[in-house]
Amino acid sequence: MAELNATLTLSSSNLTSSESLNLTLVDALEVMGPVETKRMAIASGATNLAATNTLLAAASYKKSYVLLYNTSETVGEIITIGTKDGVAANILATATQISLAGGTGGGEWCFFPWESDIDLIADAVTGNPILEIRVFQNPV
Repeated sequence: MAELNATLTLSSSNLTSSESLNLTLVDALEVMGPVETKRMAIASGATNLAATNTLLAAASYKKSYVLLYNTSETVGEIITIGTKDGVAANILATATQISLAGGTGGGEWCFFPWESDIDLIADAVTGNPILEIRVFQNPV
């Protein structure tokens, strides 16, 4: 067993005129080592997202914590993460999307628990941005 120490700090002195934000959340997450790390070019315009842009196949993992990071420094290179639409092979299911924009100095990121009950796939608006993926599997 390994322990992953997660800390998220959100702060702002000018978010609203009446208050400032200063929030820190800390958790120690029990994970199995080692972490799986990979980088994947996300093809824009793919006609079959599940065949071309599957990030994580559910059958290959246990419950996990996932870190996704759009490494693109190009504004407009947006990666959308989701699950396969039940009808069209080139569309993500709309209820399950997370968008990560690229930008100067690298792009947006997200960290979330994943039950490993459905494949995670991706699509890119334009270009072929690189997505960094880290998977921390839960021992349970």
